Amino acid sequence: MTRAIQVNEYLQTSDPDIYAGGDCVENTHRINGKKMYAPLGSTANKHGRYIADHIAGRGTPFPGVLGTAICKVLDYTIARTGLSENEAKASGFDIETVICPGPDRPHYYPGKANIIIKLIADKKSGRLLGSQIIGPGDAAKRIEIAVTAISSQATIQDVAAFDLAYAPPYSAAMDNMITAAHVMLNKFSGIAKAVSPLAVKGKMDRNEDFILLDVRSPKEYEALRIDHPAVTLMPLGRLREECQKLPREKEIIAFCQVSLRGYEAQRILEDQGFTRVSFMDGGIMAWPFSTIGNT
Repeated sequence: MTRAIQVNEYLQTSDPDIYAGGDCVENTHRINGKKMYAPLGSTANKHGRYIADHIAGRGTPFPGVLGTAICKVLDYTIARTGLSENEAKASGFDIETVICPGPDRPHYYPGKANIIIKLIADKKSGRLLGSQIIGPGDAAKRIEIAVTAISSQATIQDVAAFDLAYAPPYSAAMDNMITAAHVMLNKFSGIAKAVSPLAVKGKMDRNEDFILLDVRSPKEYEALRIDHPAVTLMPLGRLREECQKLPREKEIIAFCQVSLRGYEAQRILEDQGFTRVSFMDGGIMAWPFSTIGNT
């Protein structure tokens, strides 16, 4: 129960001559069809247009909402749209998720800032179901891409091929959303095998016997590291020569700054015959727990 005023697709109440819109009414989620309470000025203004159209005889039904929201917290932008991971599971979807950090513009461009994108997709259809984005960089642009994709029922393959505007002041040649979509496609195909930071922390808390393989440089490790006995430093450039020191019977989860090198480490170790290998989604940039070093 939303406890908000119930209306139909034309914003009519139980009395068809009485309409209701804005913050007092419930909305329908466009993905799972569930009723929800989403009081936003943007939605209220759209309600007014649809109500007026229906009164004028045009009768266009209101399609519902995605629960899109954005806010600024100090220097960070936080945005979301569509279904969260838990909401997608509760709605019966068999999902895959991606956590993809990175700068919002090329590394050489002044003023670049990081954002972390999470995507939720349906394994069966490949449809994008939801996204959450956080960071000091331009999250607003990327959440609007996600809104458009979800509203048009685009697949992850569609998102990966979007012809987005590119120039260095605005994004890298491969925009963050496109990069995240490519990671998702690699997961769909089975070549990318990831474990979420929450799952890694759970293994730590349960004192599971595994290796959290840091494949960054020693300089990066000294500046910021995860403080836990499971962590082993083995830079990617030395991995092929030194991987035989790693116990083959243990589970190995590789990571780096954003887990691009972590993914490369997974592929290298598999090529060397290791079978229990994955990488940590999002790397240390998406690690939400305590670390040692400068943040």
